[in-house]
Amino acid sequence: MSEGAQQQGSALQRHWFTVLAGVIILAIVGVLGYKYMAKEPIPVMKPIADFTLDNSDGTSFTFSEGKGKVRLVEFMFTNCPDICPATTYNMSKLQEQLKEKKLFGDKVEFISITFDPDFDTPEVLQQYAAKFKADQSGWKFLRGDAQAVEKVTKDFGIAVLKQPDGSFAHTARMFLVDGDGNMRRAYGMAADMDMEQMLKEMEQLAD
Repeated sequence: MSEGAQQQGSALQRHWFTVLAGVIILAIVGVLGYKYMAKEPIPVMKPIADFTLDNSDGTSFTFSEGKGKVRLVEFMFTNCPDICPATTYNMSKLQEQLKEKKLFGDKVEFISITFDPDFDTPEVLQQYAAKFKADQSGWKFLRGDAQAVEKVTKDFGIAVLKQPDGSFAHTARMFLVDGDGNMRRAYGMAADMDMEQMLKEMEQLAD
């Protein structure tokens, strides 16, 4: 083979190596870019006013105690026949997924607030928590007098109406609150919970 042919072959090899390296770099950048873009910012909806309610373990709980933690807040009553228990059940599944990611308790906390403090005594709430295998090191079950609870529900934008049979009609929403006490997302309850989205967004805010 002539010297010119050898030089031409060497140049072609260098050219294709450069092209291949460029393709690989673009692919890497594309993957990283996709992952970055997939984490869309979660907008701040509103700040949540601090509040104090009674924990089912007999202690007092102030919302600002959880500063720095992501909070998933549920409003419920234990005599609810459908939406509330289905929501709490789904939360128990999210609890286990967050534990696998080493986030539950330390970085993410669940809060369940009852509309019905007359029936939902601390003992009833403890039984309800046990029924759904709630780990109360990172999941608080709260109650308070009607005025205190109403103040909290109004701040979250929840409408509640007590029915003649003692049950409650209420807005079917639960909420994601960041470590600074800002509401970041309103989710549906029960069958309307997008579990994958909720897990992703709790993880995103906990980073």
